[in-house]
Amino acid sequence: MSEVQETDLLMRIMAIAGGIITLIEAVLKVMSVEIVSWGWGWIGGAVAFGLAILAILLGIRPIHYTPVFLGILGVGILIFGVLIGGIVVIVATILGAIT
Repeated sequence: MSEVQETDLLMRIMAIAGGIITLIEAVLKVMSVEIVSWGWGWIGGAVAFGLAILAILLGIRPIHYTPVFLGILGVGILIFGVLIGGIVVIVATILGAIT
């Protein structure tokens, strides 16, 4: 693990928070309670749920190039229609890239 990403506490906290928010939104999307009107219905919610788990794991145990992977996950979460959680993961990406 890169020492810079290991000590970047703000990126890790934002990634974990974004993952938790995405989990909540994904469960709501599976139950057909949508915040945004786009997405792939319950299939998008299920895929966003998996992406949220990956974002949380990257926050707990970062690897080399974690901001790049968080950026890919954040864009994927946004594509599948989970808005707030995707934005928080993108913010974690930006914070990780700045440091």
